[in-house]
Amino acid sequence: MFKKLPILLSMTFILLTFTACNREDDIEEIFTGKTWYMNGATINGLRLNSDVANFYTNAGEGAYYITFSSSTFNGELSDGNTFAGTWSADGKNQTISLRFTTTPNADTTFDQQLRSILTSIRGYSSGADFLQLKQDGSNIIYFGNTRSKVIN
Repeated sequence: MFKKLPILLSMTFILLTFTACNREDDIEEIFTGKTWYMNGATINGLRLNSDVANFYTNAGEGAYYITFSSSTFNGELSDGNTFAGTWSADGKNQTISLRFTTTPNADTTFDQQLRSILTSIRGYSSGADFLQLKQDGSNIIYFGNTRSKVIN
């Protein structure tokens, strides 16, 4: 029995190594048919806590979202500042490309910062209830699968 234990452990290790290398995100599950609601941002490495209040106002209730179909996306920054385009993603490398056909107007500094990140997105991270669209490690927009509670 003890002679077979090292062989058994070696085979288990090899099996785990090969299965870990083949992880690839299910792009359809993450994006297609989903609406993601913005709930925060990091600009130049700083979390915009005070600006995030925009997401929790009555004016922000119908805004700050992005919806993906099989090949297109649309969304809205602050009220009435819509955007749209086409998208593609690579689940193995967690990269995404957004090609805008309609770029949002940006009436506020906050919207200008969000637009700057959205128009140069390179990657994403995701889980069951969150999505992060990343320009780089210090510029990220955070999304949730439900809208945060509106504060009056």
